[in-house]
Amino acid sequence: MSDKRDLIVVDTETTGLDVNFHWPLEVAAINVQTGEELYFVPDLPDGTLDHADGKAMKINRYFERGVFAHRLSKPDSQNSWTLLWDMLAGNTLGGSNPTFDAAMLNRAYKREFVTGEPSPWHHRLADLAAYAAPALHLPPNELEGLDKVCSYLQVKNEGDHTALGDARATAECFKRLTEQYTAKTVLA
Repeated sequence: MSDKRDLIVVDTETTGLDVNFHWPLEVAAINVQTGEELYFVPDLPDGTLDHADGKAMKINRYFERGVFAHRLSKPDSQNSWTLLWDMLAGNTLGGSNPTFDAAMLNRAYKREFVTGEPSPWHHRLADLAAYAAPALHLPPNELEGLDKVCSYLQVKNEGDHTALGDARATAECFKRLTEQYTAKTVLA
């Protein structure tokens, strides 16, 4: 395997913030280097929406946007999870909140495939807030959200609080920051 890893930005919209209880409602992944995109609305366990957090559902507008109409069958959902795992294998998972998204992905994947390899990505995650902190002149403990980073970099998020919209905005922020950092002299 090559030492070169691609950055795969992942975003999930979920039924809530408890990674031990809630589930992903939609999943988006973008390879920052190639531009390849994967988006899907996974199959959900029975009763999932009965236990969804109302605030989370209001923020992600699951019903208003009609996301439910695109929910995959179990076999198609499993196929999409397999495609995502293949996309992430050996690469760096990044995002605006990659620790949360990684936990949600692992939980959902384990549901789909009782056996299988969790976390096929590199063990170090790329967090947009940490990557952007020097450009925003912030100390490492003041991590800003996606909106603030987008505002600083003048990136328009065309789909705020949607998996694909947030993933695209995050990928664009990573690209712009990389260009900005690359243009500066690096200390050797």
